[in-house]
Amino acid sequence: MKFRTALLALMACGLSFPSLADVNLSLPYQAELVLVNGVEKEGNQPLVLPNGVNQIAFTYRDSLRENGDDFLYTSDVIIVKFTADDEKLHLQLPKLRTGMDGKNFNKTPQVTLVNDAGDTVVFKQDKLMKAGLQFGRDYEKEMVTYNASGKVAAVAPVVPVSAPIPGIPQAKDGTQPRNVAENMLNYWYEQADEVTRARFKAKINQQ
Repeated sequence: MKFRTALLALMACGLSFPSLADVNLSLPYQAELVLVNGVEKEGNQPLVLPNGVNQIAFTYRDSLRENGDDFLYTSDVIIVKFTADDEKLHLQLPKLRTGMDGKNFNKTPQVTLVNDAGDTVVFKQDKLMKAGLQFGRDYEKEMVTYNASGKVAAVAPVVPVSAPIPGIPQAKDGTQPRNVAENMLNYWYEQADEVTRARFKAKINQQ
C-alpha cells in the first residue's frame, strides 16, 4: 500500500515516466508508414509517441500521371528522426503530380515537420535503402542495421524491457530483484530534481 501511495505521489509531483505518450503526430494521406521506432507499422493514422527522440519510416504513395496514364507511385523508404515533448506535430509532404515529380522527390525528398503553432520542427532525414530486389524486405532488421551504422537519422538501440535499469541494484545472479516496485520508485526518485523530490516527500508525509 505504501508503494502504491508513493507511486501516486510521484505522478502527482509531475514526474514523467517513459511509458507516458505525449507527442501526437498527424500524417498526410500520401505517407504510408513502414516503421515506428523500429517496429513495423502500416497505414497513416495519427500516432501517439513517447516524449523524447522518435524515429519513423514511411513511403510516399499516391496516384501520379505518366504519358497520359495514371499509376501508383511509391517512393523509397524515408526515415525521419525528431525530438519533441508534449507537442502536436504534423508531417507535411508536397503534392506530386507526374512521374518526373516522383523521380525528383526520390532524389531529394521534401519533408516538413511543424507544430500546432506552425513553427518548423528540426529533424534529421535519410532513406532506408536496399540494393537489388525490393520484395520481401525485413524492415525491422534493416533498421537495426541502419541504427547501428550511426548515420544521420540513426537512433540509439532501445534497451529491452527485461534489461536491468541503470541505478537499480541487481541480484547476485545479475537479475532484477523481486521488489520491482521499490526499485522503480527509488530509480525515479533519483532522476527527479530537488523541487520534485520535495513535493514527493510532502505527499508521502500527508498520508
